[in-house]
Amino acid sequence: MLAYITRRLVYGLVTLLALSMIVFSLLQASGGGPLDRLKLNPRMQDLIAQLTKDWGLDQPLWRQYLTWLWNYVTPNDFSPLWVPLVAIAIAAGVTFAIVKLVKYQWKGAAILAVWVLAVYGAVTNMTIRFNWGISFQGFGDVWDLVFSRVGATFRLGFTALAIALIIGIPLGIYQAIRQYSFFDQLGTMGAFLMFSTPIFIIGVGLQIILALYLEKWTGVKLFFVTGMNDPGYANLSLIQRIIDTIQHLALPAISIALISLAGYSRFQRASMLEVLHSDYLRTAKAKGLPRRKVVVKHALRNAMIPIVTLVSLDIAFMIGGAIITESIFGWPGVGRLYITAIAGIDYPVVMAIVMVIGIGIVAMNIIADILYGVMDPRVRYD
Repeated sequence: MLAYITRRLVYGLVTLLALSMIVFSLLQASGGGPLDRLKLNPRMQDLIAQLTKDWGLDQPLWRQYLTWLWNYVTPNDFSPLWVPLVAIAIAAGVTFAIVKLVKYQWKGAAILAVWVLAVYGAVTNMTIRFNWGISFQGFGDVWDLVFSRVGATFRLGFTALAIALIIGIPLGIYQAIRQYSFFDQLGTMGAFLMFSTPIFIIGVGLQIILALYLEKWTGVKLFFVTGMNDPGYANLSLIQRIIDTIQHLALPAISIALISLAGYSRFQRASMLEVLHSDYLRTAKAKGLPRRKVVVKHALRNAMIPIVTLVSLDIAFMIGGAIITESIFGWPGVGRLYITAIAGIDYPVVMAIVMVIGIGIVAMNIIADILYGVMDPRVRYD
C-alpha cells in the first residue's frame, strides 16, 4: 500500500503541475489584463508602469509562471519546523508497523487515521503561510483573502452534503428494495427533474417560494435570501444565533443538496440493485438469513463503494464553493470570490483558488482509493 500511495502522490504532483501550466496559459491568453481599467485614465501612465514592473507583467510568460510557481510553494511563515518533521516521522513509523502487523482489511482505515491525526497535530501546533502574492484588485494578501472565505464555503458545502447523504442514500436503498414500485417511479422522476434543472433556477425558485411567498402567506419570515448572518449577529444570544444561521443557511444548502441528492439516490439504487442480484446474496437468502441482515450487513457495504467516489469528489469541489449558488444568495465564500477575481482578471487569486481545488481533488481521490480497500477486501494495491 505504501508503494501505491507514493505512486499516486507522484502522479498527483504531475497532474497539479500540468493543471497550473494550462490555467496560467489560458488566463494570459484570455485577453485583457489587470491594469486595463487604469489605462482609460491618461494620468495613470506612471502608476501603470510602476505596477507592471512590481507585478512582473513585463517579464516573458515562462518567467512569470516560474516566479508564480516558486512563490506558491514557498513557505512565507512555516514555524516551528520541527513539528511537521516529527509528525511525519511518527506517522511513517506507525504506518510501517501497521503494514507489517495489522490484518489486511483494517490496514486502510488504520493508515488513514494515523495520517489524519498527524496532519491535524502538525497544523494545530504550527503557523502555516505561503507566499501566494498580492491581489491585483487591491484586496490584500491572497493567502489571507482565500482562507478568510473557506469557513463560509465549508459551512455551506458540508451542510448541503449532510442533507444529500442523509436523504439520498436511504432513498436509493429503498428504491432498490422496492424496485418498480410507485415510490421507485416517483423517486426516479424526481431525480431526473433535479438533474435537468439548472442550479440557478432551483436557487431563484427557492428564494421566491420559500422566502418571499411563504413570508407573504404566513406573515412570518422563516428564511433569508441573501447573506450569511444578520448584521447584528454579534449581539444575539446563543439560541438566536443558531436560528439566524439556519435561516440564512437553509435555502442555499437545500439548492445544492437537491442536485447531489438526486445523484446519490440514483447511483445508490443502481449499485444496490447490482449487489442484490449477485450470487452471494442469493446464497445468503437461501441460507434463511433475515432480510434486514442480508441487506444491511451483506449488500450495503459493497453497494456503498461507488458512493465513496462521488462523495470524495463532492468534498473536493466544495473547497471551490458552489460558485453559482454563492452568487445567487450573496454567500461570502470562495466561489463568489472566484467569480469576482475572474471578472477583475485577478491572476493570483484565480490561480490560488484553482490550485486549491486541484489539490483537494487529488487528495480526496487518494483517500477514496484507500477507503475502497477498507470497504471491499477484494481490492488489492499490489
